[in-house]
Amino acid sequence: MKKISELMEELGFDPKGSPAVKEAFIKYLVKTSTGTSVLTPTEKAQIKADPTRIKVLPEKKKPEQLAFDFHKDTEPKSKFLLKRTK
Repeated sequence: MKKISELMEELGFDPKGSPAVKEAFIKYLVKTSTGTSVLTPTEKAQIKADPTRIKVLPEKKKPEQLAFDFHKDTEPKSKFLLKRTK
């Protein structure tokens, strides 16, 4: 089994690069593979240092299906022109 640092190096990440970028990439991988959001070590440290900074977001509303009245738009316009000229 490979370490994450080895995988990151194989993927082309700079070993001396920003840890925040590496954490964000790992967080993205976890979210896309499991569907759950996780906190990175940096985020955990920030929360531990100042718990008042935590924001509670409201729950998202379920998306609703939009309905359009397309039958009016699909009628040929020439039909309307003929009615006006007669």
